[in-house]
Amino acid sequence: MLNELVMTDDLVEVVSQAREKANKHGERFNIFSILRVHRNEAETHSRFLHELLNPQGRHGEGSVFLQLFLKGVLGIQHSCEGRYRVSRELATEEKRRVDMVIESPTDIVGIELKIDAADQKAQLHDYYHELQRRAEGEKAVTLAYLTLHGKRPSTISLQGLSTDEVVCLSFAYDISNWLQKCIDRSQHKPAVAHAIQQYRQLIRNLSGNGGTMNDLVAGELKSDVERFKEALHVEKSLLKAKASVQEVFWQELRAALEAKFGITPSVYGGKSIRTISAGYYTKNRNSKHIGIKVPVCQVENRNIFLYVNLYHAVHYGLRVEDESGAVVSSPDLREMVRKEMGKGNAFADREASWLVCYYYNPAAGDNEKIINFYDFNGAAVGLLDDEIRRSLIEDMVAHQVELAAKAKTLGSK
Repeated sequence: MLNELVMTDDLVEVVSQAREKANKHGERFNIFSILRVHRNEAETHSRFLHELLNPQGRHGEGSVFLQLFLKGVLGIQHSCEGRYRVSRELATEEKRRVDMVIESPTDIVGIELKIDAADQKAQLHDYYHELQRRAEGEKAVTLAYLTLHGKRPSTISLQGLSTDEVVCLSFAYDISNWLQKCIDRSQHKPAVAHAIQQYRQLIRNLSGNGGTMNDLVAGELKSDVERFKEALHVEKSLLKAKASVQEVFWQELRAALEAKFGITPSVYGGKSIRTISAGYYTKNRNSKHIGIKVPVCQVENRNIFLYVNLYHAVHYGLRVEDESGAVVSSPDLREMVRKEMGKGNAFADREASWLVCYYYNPAAGDNEKIINFYDFNGAAVGLLDDEIRRSLIEDMVAHQVELAAKAKTLGSK
């Protein structure tokens, strides 16, 4: 299937020129993206914004950046020079944590920021009432909801709170414009200005306003009918090519697991590896849970299986099945497994249906080994290389065998 993918010389030239333009001033060299922390809400975005807003921040500019934010973004005109306190992860009475809080003798501002995380039940409702409680009727309360494009919060988060009581801000417009003002005001400190510029470029890239290669290619295609037609043919072939890469991955992973466990892993989400691979790129978002599984052992008369699952990224771990083959939650067994093995590093690890779940072996890997077939990231592309693919599968299977062995020890206790 891969040889069906044909890129004309004209399209190759469009992509090549766009890549050069997108990096004309070194835009691709972004420290946040290089370190793969570009989407981390708490440890990247919250920390960096707090450092800029904090009058005692290491930028050494006092409350200059804070005043630009309060006046230019929130429209708060009161000036209490040197009397602001900016904090992170402020605990509420409901044991939640407000991402950032700015407090002065006249105002209290709470900021909840979202990059990928979903709204939680009554989240903004609880934050607003916590700010009111702390204001004690003597300070103006402002609750800001900061997202990439300034979307409105969900009703589940508001829980009856009026939308008029929440200020919706966007990284793409409000924060980007504020950051530019901070850059302009810090030109006398090149290191500070460059750091803010790097973060602003990150924001522009995340929000689709950064003049990325994809943006430039799209601009070229939409203005040329023939090139657009050529791209449509490539798009159709690309889905088949992606499915082909995924099929090879599943086939080799299945063979490797069979060699280790002596049992042929069964396929779920479709009749065969070929059908689940081909269907992955045509099914709707909620029908993408596919993979293979193999029985491991019994613990307290419960059937433990090793699952290798794909939604967006490949993740694997231990699950319990009932007699009908359905996955069931086992809180007590989950607790037992986690005491023995610790927590997993996959997003699905928080779900009760997984005893433990991983993207990769934390003792021998990092985020570079996360295979995301939905976005078709670098690790997924790397599967086209026979040596890289074998190495990734070997590492994954070695860890899966280790998990199965630990599960068996639990069953023998």
